[in-house]
Amino acid sequence: MRLSYKIILFVFIAFILGIFAWAIFSPKDDVSTRIYETIKEQQKRADLTFKEVSFEEVVAGVKYWQLVAQSAMVNKSTQVATLNDSRGTFFKKGKAVLRFISPAALWDMKKKEIYLDKPIGYDAVLERKISSLLQSIKKSRYSILNLPRLYQKGAGYWFQAKNLSWKLSDQELVCTGGIMLNKGEVTGFAERFQGDVALERVVLEGNPKIVIDIKDSFPITLEANAFEVISLENLIIAHDNPVIYWGKAKIICNNLKYQQAKETLILAGSVKIDYQDIKAEGDNAEYLTLEEKIILRGNAHAKQADNQLTGKEVIVSLKDQKISVSGKGRVVITEEELK
Repeated sequence: MRLSYKIILFVFIAFILGIFAWAIFSPKDDVSTRIYETIKEQQKRADLTFKEVSFEEVVAGVKYWQLVAQSAMVNKSTQVATLNDSRGTFFKKGKAVLRFISPAALWDMKKKEIYLDKPIGYDAVLERKISSLLQSIKKSRYSILNLPRLYQKGAGYWFQAKNLSWKLSDQELVCTGGIMLNKGEVTGFAERFQGDVALERVVLEGNPKIVIDIKDSFPITLEANAFEVISLENLIIAHDNPVIYWGKAKIICNNLKYQQAKETLILAGSVKIDYQDIKAEGDNAEYLTLEEKIILRGNAHAKQADNQLTGKEVIVSLKDQKISVSGKGRVVITEEELK
């Protein structure tokens, strides 16, 4: 009985490990694979073939996108079109906002979805500069999204992506697999980004991280379940479980946003700072990134070694590793500190 039990247990463990191994190492279906497999299938079953053709999506008189391709194939039964050497434009409220170039594309006419392979996209206002822009692009293991540091009408944005998809149902762009976002001193990393066609709002998901570069200092690293980049407001919002790291300092809170124009982090709800021998708390706080200090407000108090202070505003200087109080406050200093 014992031998049989061991054999059954061994088989069961091997089966579970086999499932995990399959999940990790089995080939994954991605946008590029789907596009090229469909193109290969279309070559056998396509009902219509075109040269230098243009397609567009118009619903209730509203144009959402336009695609121009050197060649295309359409399968009537599956209602799928595949396009080679394509260029296109996405529209927002009737205005051309995003232009793109893609070596291959797929249009699912039934589901009203578009899939692009290795597209390069750019703000429509950069049309005259696209030739020089293309020459500057280098290969990267990331899909790279470049946004202006501060929003200005016509300032321009551009990206090079491994893949891109769009659905009429939500009119959102989606890119997956190794994302890098550049926005001035801000660099974001994630496994997926989703945004509107004008890229005025972008959401980073999948182990996202935001790094704020500070000259002559440690970078500030933000972690959360997701980050929302709102270009129109020069604002980055952390969604769920935000954490801040600076050197050996760790700061947690309930809500976090970065006001990029002011280079200030706004923290709200149970702010807690843990930095070497400093422990500090408050209801909310401002993190002045260039000054490397955090101003705690609302039930603010701090402790450094055996010294304690409370006040309307408690200031934690990360650079100097000191705590202080602004205005009226209460300070308790130990005898050792006075020696």
